[in-house]
Amino acid sequence: MDSRCVGIIALVALATFALLLPAESDPSDVTSATAASAQTLSTVPAFSPDIRVNLTPADVAEITIKIDGPYLIRPVDSQIVLARGPRLGTSSITRTAQGMRIGAAEFPVTRIEVESSNSPSIWVNSHQYRGRVRLFGRRGGKLIAVNVLPLEQYLASVVDSEMPASFPVSARRAQAIVARTYALDQMQHRPQRVPFDVYATTRSQNYLGFKYRSNDGRLLAGETLDGRKAVADTSGMVCLHNSRIFRTYYSAVCGGRTTQGSQVFSDAAAPLASVPCQWCREARLYRWTAELSKSELTEVVASHFKIGKQQIGRLITVSTGYQKPSTTVATFEFDDGRQKKDVSATTLRRLFPGKLHSPRFSILADGDKLIVSGQGHGHGVGLCQWGARGLALANHNYLQIVQYYYPGSEIVTLTDNRR
Repeated sequence: MDSRCVGIIALVALATFALLLPAESDPSDVTSATAASAQTLSTVPAFSPDIRVNLTPADVAEITIKIDGPYLIRPVDSQIVLARGPRLGTSSITRTAQGMRIGAAEFPVTRIEVESSNSPSIWVNSHQYRGRVRLFGRRGGKLIAVNVLPLEQYLASVVDSEMPASFPVSARRAQAIVARTYALDQMQHRPQRVPFDVYATTRSQNYLGFKYRSNDGRLLAGETLDGRKAVADTSGMVCLHNSRIFRTYYSAVCGGRTTQGSQVFSDAAAPLASVPCQWCREARLYRWTAELSKSELTEVVASHFKIGKQQIGRLITVSTGYQKPSTTVATFEFDDGRQKKDVSATTLRRLFPGKLHSPRFSILADGDKLIVSGQGHGHGVGLCQWGARGLALANHNYLQIVQYYYPGSEIVTLTDNRR
């Protein structure tokens, strides 16, 4: 745990739950409520360190801000007040030679924090956020915006941003545990010089904030009462392996079997094993097909190998090269008549974003076309969100769901031992 979290966590182990049992779970788990589950996030749970969320994954030249209540502006990590006001209308933020400009006001600093006493109140671009917003000057006259807020408040939006509200309660509770563990692992391993812990996109976890305005102008909720309840019902619960938090990767649809984590991520822990999953069959991308032309594939693969100062000519054949028995990700062999190159399905998916929905697919040549037949949506590692839905509908509780997709892990509750 990084310096912001060291010393405040005591691990209180829950009972260790057996791996998934066929329809033996207590159905009352789905509807049970506790005093904690009724709370709103206006009262922060016992364990909720601040998390820093990068709202602008790419450095940008301009950011739009609006504040709906009393605010103050100060340098990051300083109590000096640079400006204050009852509210701030829509204003642009840009870099200047000496610092930053917010609307017409200029500030001779490159690290600014904006805080409002009426959280949630701060809008960045089209999203409103809880907590505070920090603005950091970057090279080339660019900026990033970082939302700083308690972890449990962040998670309420992540649950709603990552999983449909129509999914069963147990699935959304499982999502809350997995998202909390993922976030804490990111907080633990983020380099100290980086001013944020996670991104607000699928590069980390989807995070829409408190509410946001869609492209067609509608005002939509980024978090809901049900999302807050899923977080409160699992307050402080995380996954451990060998008494350590690990990166709990997850994806939308595994397509029938989750992917061995080590085949996709170099930092995959042992619980990111490949497990069978019959529970996601109702997902739209449980099975899918795509079509690529040989010329299109040749161009993309050639560009990929150019990075290594290698060339590949016109593609003649493509075939499955090898697949180790312990893996679920194939490697394809590309032959241009002069040389052969191996490319993993994981790499190919990255080279064709939006077309290849997962790294689990086969390729069949049909003249100048290549027919891709695939299964699943996302990298397929860890929790299958549609599988969690299916398990919950079959009356499996959220603890069983989590431990099924992360075999060998244990679930514990984190508390603040300074109290």
